Amino acid sequence: MPLVLAHRGANKRAPQNTLPAFRKAVEFNADGIETDVHLSKDGEIVICHNYTIDATSNGEGLIRDYTCDELKKFDFGSYFSDEFKGVTLPTLSEALDIVKDMQLINIEIKAPQVKNDLVKRTVDMVQKYGLRDRVIISCFNPECIRESKEIDPGIRTGLLYENDDLGKEIMAFGVEKYCAQLNANAAHPGKDLITEEEVKRLHEMNMMVNVWTVNEKEDILRLTEWGCDALISDIPDFVMSVLQNR
Repeated sequence: MPLVLAHRGANKRAPQNTLPAFRKAVEFNADGIETDVHLSKDGEIVICHNYTIDATSNGEGLIRDYTCDELKKFDFGSYFSDEFKGVTLPTLSEALDIVKDMQLINIEIKAPQVKNDLVKRTVDMVQKYGLRDRVIISCFNPECIRESKEIDPGIRTGLLYENDDLGKEIMAFGVEKYCAQLNANAAHPGKDLITEEEVKRLHEMNMMVNVWTVNEKEDILRLTEWGCDALISDIPDFVMSVLQNR
């Protein structure tokens, strides 16, 4: 059966990309989590999906314009429910303390809009925690995948792609060939952007296929039948129940 990764933590049960969401994923016995990282103004690796804090906090503005301490002053829980009022934006270090024993930790690099050393700092932290065997670093930007491998050839990487111009270029060229050029260890397609034949070709090249965002029973069963290695889902508890009952 595929691994089940909680997308931004168990984000339908707690505010996305927060410590409560990661704890929920652990409680549900998910196999791992997916999360997103940025650098704060003072160089801390912090977790948030967007480049701004507008959508998930009571503040506004770009993450890179705030220090970590300044970001910690905002409320990242109340938008979800009053139960989570006062929940703060986590650092990667805080998240790893919770999820470090999970099977697969998918850290998505949000490609920096202004050049910085986010990739190096992330790889360094994975090494510091001794989690090279449990982490896979993913990104939509091929250059960040390439940079990760240059820093640590043994770090696992996954190429994310969607149905945009770059994604269409990747699919037209051949996902497995594009990943091979980057020395990537996995393809991370949107759930409708992979075929059974592509899964087979990627597996023949010893690459994983970790698919997002898989929330519907039909997709869970189809992608499992095709042999995908991990399903990244907003509702990991539901995915696990479908897999257990199939």
